[in-house]
Amino acid sequence: MNILVLNGSPRGDESNTLKLANAFLEGLSEGSSHRIDIISICQSNIEHCRGCFACWTKTPGRCIIKDDMAELTEKYINADVILWSFPLYYLGMPSKIKAFLDRLLPTNLPFMAVYEDGTSGHPPRYDLSHQRHVLISTCGFYSTKNNYDALLRQFEIMFGKRLAKIICPEGELLRVPQLSARTGDYLSYVKKAGEEFALYGSFSEDTQSKLEELLYPPEVFVEMADASWDIKGSAQGDEPRDPSYNFMRQMAAIYNPQSYVKDIILEMFFTDLDKTYQLLLGKEKCTVKTDAFIPYTTRIEISFEIWRQISEGKLNGAEAMMKKQYRVLGDFDTMLKMDEYFGGKKPALEDHSELGKTNMSILLYQWIALWVLLPIDAVWGGAAGILSCALIPMLGYRYRLTVYDRISGILVSMLSLTALLSVDKALIICLSYLLFGMLWLLSCAVKIPLSAHYSSGDYGGDGALSNPLFIKTNRILTMAWGVLYLLIAALSYFLMSSPLSAYTGLINSAAPALMGAFTIWFAKWYPAKVAKG
Repeated sequence: MNILVLNGSPRGDESNTLKLANAFLEGLSEGSSHRIDIISICQSNIEHCRGCFACWTKTPGRCIIKDDMAELTEKYINADVILWSFPLYYLGMPSKIKAFLDRLLPTNLPFMAVYEDGTSGHPPRYDLSHQRHVLISTCGFYSTKNNYDALLRQFEIMFGKRLAKIICPEGELLRVPQLSARTGDYLSYVKKAGEEFALYGSFSEDTQSKLEELLYPPEVFVEMADASWDIKGSAQGDEPRDPSYNFMRQMAAIYNPQSYVKDIILEMFFTDLDKTYQLLLGKEKCTVKTDAFIPYTTRIEISFEIWRQISEGKLNGAEAMMKKQYRVLGDFDTMLKMDEYFGGKKPALEDHSELGKTNMSILLYQWIALWVLLPIDAVWGGAAGILSCALIPMLGYRYRLTVYDRISGILVSMLSLTALLSVDKALIICLSYLLFGMLWLLSCAVKIPLSAHYSSGDYGGDGALSNPLFIKTNRILTMAWGVLYLLIAALSYFLMSSPLSAYTGLINSAAPALMGAFTIWFAKWYPAKVAKG
């Protein structure tokens, strides 16, 4: 298909509406190849219609004005699908796209046509009945009523049943990086609408319903919209407001009450402005305090500019912390859940699905089966090791297997086979602990250490793997575990030659249990220590 996209936004490529159009195009092009032509109307040379009607009389079908419209009209006529992409301007369309529409007069005939419903109009000069039109538009209101009525009626009259519509009130929120979780969800439905349009020429009821949902409740949107202006709330608005205050109001407005577990007092001290605010995260809403402060749960000391860059996704918060560009006092867990509180992300507690998650038990049970049974009996230990490794592919249907799960499967299988071949079991046991420890230590040399693969699910999923503080914490812990198992390998050598040889596996389990407790403590203590500066 020939697809013509008319970007009518004066913002050009920075248009919020264009984000919707691009998502729709992505869905439209899924599994298909189309010729797509995107025209930035605001950058095109399009004069206003003069009303001379020369295109009907002197030069039929051709405008006498020498600008870009001749080429654009040809593209319009040859298009199979036309995407009208523009924001709402004063209950209508931006002036430049309106000028484009006016200049399509040559595509009509001058004669008057009378229709069955008693109305009249000018018939088309070309057969464009095959064309389908999609109107994609955003605005800065939360309601289409009394805002879009005139515009929608105009497009319905022009294109009738050949028209599909994606109208996104609250579209200004598409430019707010902090809301990417919610806006990204909406864009996914726009993409789905494109996929359905390519197949059926329309949207399903479910998709249409999702497209008509507001990004945020009206009261939340109004608060965010009002807070976005650096002026006081008077009708005149002649006095600038401190931008940090407006920013904190916006943070409070996008607070997600679903993330509530307990009351939290988040204190923000902007070092460059010498200003302090408190956000009271309650069960139903978040409020801003500018004075009469109460004891905080968590305090963040940071420059306002750095905090704004972090919140907009222009600066990695963990990297900034590592560079000591800010510090965190009090409960560090608040920082770990900032996306849940203010990013539109659902609380991690709501996700009970195991599919796609890693599980360290898969890594450990292969080795434990060998360590516990091999000292007792070589045949039992060897058979148990091989059986445990054989179960790994089955577990892959429920959990996401890591490279270390697979490497362990190979190593344990080889060690188990040597046990069945009557190789000295003392040697096998010591070698197994040595190999397991080396597996941990060698992973410290790669980008993502072993433990990070298994603990990332508790810290936001795969996104944690790009967090330098998370990686550094896990690199230290991975190294500690590796050293521990090298020491256990040496201890096993002495145990296997003692009367306690049969209990080597059980005795060696005591140290990992203690290390496990240390790991839980260190994973909280170390990031908090770094955060405090």
